[in-house]
Amino acid sequence: MGSLDSVQTRALMKRGFIGQVGTDTPLAIRIKFTGGGSPTSVTNTAATSLVLIGTNTAGTSETVTCTYAGASDATVGACVDTINASANWSARVMDCRRSLVTTSSSLGVDTGALSTTAYEGENYYDVHTSTDVTKEFAYRITYDRHVGVNLPSRKNHRVILQEFVYYATLGGASADDVQVWEIDGTVETQRLSALSVSATATTTNWASGLGYITANDGNDILVRLVDPTSITDSTANYLTVTGFLE
Repeated sequence: MGSLDSVQTRALMKRGFIGQVGTDTPLAIRIKFTGGGSPTSVTNTAATSLVLIGTNTAGTSETVTCTYAGASDATVGACVDTINASANWSARVMDCRRSLVTTSSSLGVDTGALSTTAYEGENYYDVHTSTDVTKEFAYRITYDRHVGVNLPSRKNHRVILQEFVYYATLGGASADDVQVWEIDGTVETQRLSALSVSATATTTNWASGLGYITANDGNDILVRLVDPTSITDSTANYLTVTGFLE
């Protein structure tokens, strides 16, 4: 429990946010080079491997390989754990659950030698999901979407889900295809389960928008639309999530 001053300060700094993903834009893994040397390359081969090469301050090269087809790195979570166990790289699971498989072409959007993407002044290697393969749209509500930045202070903040809206053509509509998860590090706990709706803009909120799902301090919230049958690729697809960061 924080001090009264810290709680009041957090409330005063509360701000709204909107996050949105569409076809092939959910971010599965965000990677940052954190060594004292420099990155050499990051190469992603769908359904095969993710290979990171960089040098430390002494100029010694380090290669980190996530073998998707191997039992050890067959999920996004396992792959991120492998990267974080290395000396020069850090990674984070983003818009998916840790259990998302890598053995198919789930991570087949960004392939070959990856270029960095700048986000709020930091350079990252981003690996997005192929949504017709994963058969899901997901977005993570988190205090920030950085890797290896603000780690101590992030524990003093919390995130709040107010509403989400989605549109996608599904292979079928069924129970538990709309999900909300709270994530505490590597522990994922489902907070909401609902029936999905195909090819219709569908809004979910509570108490006419006055109700919220609030995560515990330092935790994230993941909103997922899943379909075991299929999700048709389309530029019309979207998942929009609104809430608050405090």
